[in-house]
Amino acid sequence: MPRPILAAAIAMVPLPAAAADTPAPAAASPAGASTGAPYVMPRSEVRSMRSPSGVDYLIHIAWPKDPPPPGGYPILYLLDGTESFAIAAEFENRLGVYSGMAPGVVIGIGYPGESRRQLDYTPKVPEGTEMLRPMTEKGGAEAFLDFVANQVIPGVEAGKPIDADRRTIAGYSLGGLFTLQALFRRPDLFRTYVSSSPSIWYGEKQVLKLLPGLAGRLGKMKTPRRLFLSAGEYEQSAPPGKERDPSWLNIADLSIRARMVDNARDLADRLKTEPLQVSFRVVPGETHASGDWPALRDALLRAFADKP
Repeated sequence: MPRPILAAAIAMVPLPAAAADTPAPAAASPAGASTGAPYVMPRSEVRSMRSPSGVDYLIHIAWPKDPPPPGGYPILYLLDGTESFAIAAEFENRLGVYSGMAPGVVIGIGYPGESRRQLDYTPKVPEGTEMLRPMTEKGGAEAFLDFVANQVIPGVEAGKPIDADRRTIAGYSLGGLFTLQALFRRPDLFRTYVSSSPSIWYGEKQVLKLLPGLAGRLGKMKTPRRLFLSAGEYEQSAPPGKERDPSWLNIADLSIRARMVDNARDLADRLKTEPLQVSFRVVPGETHASGDWPALRDALLRAFADKP
């Protein structure tokens, strides 16, 4: 399912400049608008990183203003970081304390140009697998996970007061699918996994083929791993009164076949037998096109809970 861009929310929270001491390029101003200085998010930075395959990424980082606790800051890694970082970081920075959040570090993993999420977030599938929707690039999740594990996490955290036992990853839609793959393949990387509206349908539920051996991998962890699954109430059915609306009819067949809610619920039930703390909730009133902000809010609350 395509991940929507939070256009309205982003319009309210300007994105940071690449660095506090680097002037942002001048942008064309609407007719009649005054020209002012670019907005720069306090204590933020953007680093470029190149993967072993030569792909460039932008790593957005926001540091707290408060000193670290004795064990170090909790840290949240967000997928689709180009879209999600500014909203999440500024909420944590300015409003988190009012929502019971401890000071923490927000990381957004994004791209300098067009998103490569279809490639980076999806597993390899055998030829002839039913895909539900075509994708020109796919199957790069394993390489992307290696990049996150071997370059992003060490590059961000080296020498910093970070509590590695309070490291969280969060993603939505295909990002939620990647979050599950990270848990199933490398439960050592993160303590908490927030998988919102995950595209479990992808490739005839290819992600579920990673489940064998999970109990053994989880059993090696010194602290129990946590998985928070969610899906919007109207991801596989029309909102009330929209049953004949063209906006629903255009996506109805795909939405029903993708079984976003049922698949997430079924996975949560299946994983309750594993040495894993699992929870699942249906987000009231949300469709797949509107669930990004509730997903970000969930990720922030899980990552920075004052009493984890």
